[in-house]
Parts: sequence; structure tokens; C-alpha cells
Amino acid sequence: MIRLIVAGVLTCASPLAAAQVAPRIPVEALFSNPVFSSPDLSDDGSQIVYVQSKGDLRVVVAQQINGSNPKALVKFDDPQTRPNRLEWANDRRILISAHARDPESIGMRGRITRLFGVDSDGSNFGWLGRKWPVHGWRGLQSGQQDNLVHLTPQDPQTILIEYWARNEWSPAVMRMDVDTGALAVAEQRQHKIRDWYADSRSAVRAGETTERNKCQLWARRDAAGEFTLVSEHDEFDLGGLHFAGYHPNPGKLYVRQLHNGRLALFEFDIESRNAGTVVQEHPEVDVAEVETFGSSRNVVGVRYIDDRVRIRYFDERIDSDFRRIQEAISRELAVDVDVEPVSESADGTKLVLKISADRLPPVYYFYDRSTRWLKKLFNSLPDVPVEALAPTTRVTFRARDGLSIPAYLTLPIGVDPRGLPLVALVHGGPWSRDYIGWDPEVQLLANRGFAVLQVNFRGSTGFGTAFREAGNREWGQKIQDDITDGVRWLIDQEIADPGRIGIMGSSFGGYATLIGLVKTPDLFRAGVAYAPVTDIETTLANDNWYGSNPEFDHRFIGGELGDADRLRQSSPLRRAREIRAPVLLGHGEDDQRIHVQESRSMAKALASGTAKYEYLEFEHEIHGFALERNRIRWYSRVADFLDENITPKKQAMTADP
Repeated sequence: MIRLIVAGVLTCASPLAAAQVAPRIPVEALFSNPVFSSPDLSDDGSQIVYVQSKGDLRVVVAQQINGSNPKALVKFDDPQTRPNRLEWANDRRILISAHARDPESIGMRGRITRLFGVDSDGSNFGWLGRKWPVHGWRGLQSGQQDNLVHLTPQDPQTILIEYWARNEWSPAVMRMDVDTGALAVAEQRQHKIRDWYADSRSAVRAGETTERNKCQLWARRDAAGEFTLVSEHDEFDLGGLHFAGYHPNPGKLYVRQLHNGRLALFEFDIESRNAGTVVQEHPEVDVAEVETFGSSRNVVGVRYIDDRVRIRYFDERIDSDFRRIQEAISRELAVDVDVEPVSESADGTKLVLKISADRLPPVYYFYDRSTRWLKKLFNSLPDVPVEALAPTTRVTFRARDGLSIPAYLTLPIGVDPRGLPLVALVHGGPWSRDYIGWDPEVQLLANRGFAVLQVNFRGSTGFGTAFREAGNREWGQKIQDDITDGVRWLIDQEIADPGRIGIMGSSFGGYATLIGLVKTPDLFRAGVAYAPVTDIETTLANDNWYGSNPEFDHRFIGGELGDADRLRQSSPLRRAREIRAPVLLGHGEDDQRIHVQESRSMAKALASGTAKYEYLEFEHEIHGFALERNRIRWYSRVADFLDENITPKKQAMTADP
């Protein structure tokens, strides 16, 4: 029986009655930096290290797992350098991966990573890569110092990292001293391998690369052998074989490849070069990745997403153990929660668990598997009133060509679910997907009285290769039709008011917002686009600059000779004068993925038309939001903009507490 430590456990109010109105959630509560984040457990399970934030100040803190003796180790007060990931290298030494602006960039500032180290008592802090030769050069790998291959528990004084030297197009594997940052070659560059993998004994026995549009897997049975090419497939084969993890048998690997239309986990024999037994599969969705425990990173299960993130463990005892945790906390908090291990002790018996749900921001717990002892550690967003959060449900509709489209609907609580103002919230990618889970954007919109529709349009990932390939070269066309058809379906269901429909998204979602305003001006009455693609031809040209593969772009987006007319018709910049609805546009000045000029040009084009528009540009900001102040400013304006332009008829939908 699981024993819950109830002292200080988050209390979650029962779902509000249908007639009860949700209190208004402050934007700051939803979009501030998490107060606590990035927890990592020491090898012996006795200590935890995490990032504590106040505004854009971030402090790395270590403390005993019982909550005693918290100690601030190092602070990051420069908002342009922020800790991203923490790792215990051994029982004394902590590694800190941090993102920073690239000081050598010209114009738009690229992003780099830096690897720091600090002892658990706060001493011996330093940048471990300071004395390295010029590190990294190629494309998206430029300046990356934190590509860890393995933590090498057999030699706790060192770790294995990937090292990209200047003018080299593939990395070597280096053994790095965790105190000094000194490097020694562990595995020379070879076969143009770009991703290296070490097994539980820290032996580098597999690597992957792409060469001449062929994805290659190289492997060997032991560290003394020669690497051989064991698998090769076309880069554009979405169901092709890829490394997933090491099998207990050194003659085998775990790989993912297509099975019955979905990606499944297989055993792969190195000698025969064949995938044999199917280890795990799902009839409706792809197996996403493997689950590992402990510093050895032994594979213990798989992750997949149906409507939620799921983990299926190979060992039924472990699987049932985590089901009991999920059931116990769901009862305690009156919310169906998801349970995700985020850090483990070296032996895998002690874990830090992230507990979250659509109606629960992440809460972290400590769990001892040997004693089944569960204790709450901290809330990531303690100022969010959970009683004001709205549930998300799965819906399915038919697109105009008959394709079944999965989507998610969130309704504001405390109001009649008929004739509601609606926001179609479009995910990015487009090679991504939505699912049920914690999403502050969704909760902000629902709390302000809007129904929220998230469409997993064709081209979204996770639903098998046929569904993804159905979105090829359909930017602004069938992909957009899926979004439109989902909105019209909700209108037909009398859930959405046809006169109060908005559309919103970032990156590709921002593109879909703008082209939606162009193509269906009778449907969408307002649009919110952050960091959008506005001219597909320009974006494809920038992809070349960012190191993307032009052939990939041509295969999945377009752009070959003779395709210009289609791309221009599907580019909102070229058709900005056709937009009639109000537009809120935003972009980060240092966006490293979609150049800020895309939005600058769009704002200029909108200025020459008749639509009302507003353009917000964020200094020093990236593709997304690194800085709390920018995030709060943006979403505060989003909430006001939507309220101004598709205002709920009943102003009492939400009320200040």
C-alpha cells in the first residue's frame, strides 16, 4: 500500500458545480517562470538539486531529500544566460547546462549552450568549457557544449560528451573531467556519425548519421570491435529503422520502425542485421521513445501518447506500482493525473516524479520503490488556483474529404456550453501534436470565457505515417481545411457562436492563423500569431541558412521548380491585403528558427491594407519565450486583444476573486 505524506500536500478543490463561475486567474500566475524546476536526484537518492526562480533570477539549490539544509549553490542573474538542465555527475559534483546568446553572432543572435560545474556545497563553480578549443561550428550544432553521451557511473570523475570541433561535420566522443573540464578522446570521429550512444557500461557501441539522404545506423557488439553499417534507409522514409536503446543482450539493440502503420519497438540483431521480435506496439499511435531508469540508463519500458502521455513498463510489477501511484494521487487531488519519472537514483529505486494534469500544473514528488513511500516535494506554479482550471476532452470529427481528425476541446467552467466564443489554438511544427496535459495557453483562454479547440490536423505526428504523410505539401490547403472543418463542426454542434470565432498559434500555428484569416474571412473574426511563417519561399531559404535539408523541405513543404505559384498563394504575406479581421502579431528579435523579418514584413503589409493590426517585437527574445517579463507582456495583451475583438456576451463568465 502506498503511504502518502499528507503534510503540505497540494489540496485540490472538487470540480466546480455547473453554475459556479471560475475566479479569474492572473496572467502572472500562469506564465511566470516555474518557482521550482529541473529537479535531479543524487546517485544515492539522498539529495536533490533544482532551479528556483523569482522573475528572471534563477538560483541552483541543493538540499537533503527530507527537506533539510537547502543551500543556494549559484545564481544566474543575467537573463540572457539561463540554466536549462541539471545532472549529478557523482555524489559531490553537479553539472549545469545553460543556454545563452551567442556573442559571436552578427545581427540576429543565435543560441549556444555552456556547461558549468559546481560542488554540492557551492564551491568550485566554473565554466567547464572555458579552456576548450573553439567548440562547434556546423549549423544547429554551433556552440553546443552539453551533448552528454553518458554519465559513466563506473568512473564518476568523468563523463562522455559529443565534441564538435571547428570545420568538422561530425563529433568525436570526449571523456571530460567533471572538476576541471579537461578533455581526452574516448572515440574518434568516424563514418560521419553525428549522434553517439553509450551502453550501461559506458561503452560507445552505436551511432547514427545521415549521409547523402540515407539514414545510417552503425553498431558493434563490444567496445573493442569495429563499427559496421547495420541498417540504412531513405531519409524521407518516416517508418525507417532508428536506434532506441541498448538491449541486455550485447548482440542486440532496441530500435523503432514501422509496424502495422505505426512506429513500434523491436529487438534488432546486430549480426544478422534484422529486426526480429516486436517488444511493444500500440494499435492507434506511435511508440514515441523508450523509458530508462538509473544512471546506467537501462531500458525498462516505452512512452507513447494516445490522448495523454503514457508509460508502459516491461515489468508488470513496476507497471502496477506506477498505476497504484496514479490512482492514489488522483484520488487525493480529485483530478486524473499523469505520472512521469524525471530523475532516478543510480540503482533506479528512488525517483523524482512529475505529477500533472490538464487541471494541475506540475507538482514534484519523491518516491522510494523499495518501501513505496511517496512524499510531495514542491509545486512548480503555486499561485495557480486549481479550482479555476478547466478540463480538456477528446473529440473526433470528419474532415470534408472523410478523414477522421482527432482534436481536443476545453470549455469554460460555470457556463452553459452553447453558443460560446471559440478560439482555434493551432499547434506548431506542423510535425508535432496536441494532447491532454498541462497547457497554460489553454487555461488562460478557457478562464477568460472562450471554448478552446486544438485540432491534430493531417501532418501531425504520433498517429502513424499515413496520417503524417497526408499533410505533405498541404500548408494552407488540406491542413487548413482540417482546422476550418473542426471549427464548423463545433458551430454545427451549437457549442460555438459563429459570430465570435478567433484563431491563434505560434510558429506554424502563427502561419495557420494568418492564412486562415486570408482564406476564411467569414469565419475568423480575429487572429493572434506569434513568430509566424509569413512567406513560405523566404522561410525555405532561411532553412538552408539554419542547416536544414532542402530536399526535406521540397518533399514535405514544396519549393521545387514550378511550385512557386502554389507557395505564393499559400503565403499570407503575399495576400495580406485580403485580411479584414484584427490581427495581433508578435515576434522575438533573436528568433533563431523563423527570422523576425517574417513578422516585420507582415506588419508592413498589414499597414497598407484595411485590417486593424498590432505588432509587438520582443528584444533579446528567441523562438518562444526565454524571459518571464516578455511572456507575461505577450499573454496579457493576448487576453485583452481577444476580449476586445470576440468579447463574450456574458461579461460575468469570469469574475475577479
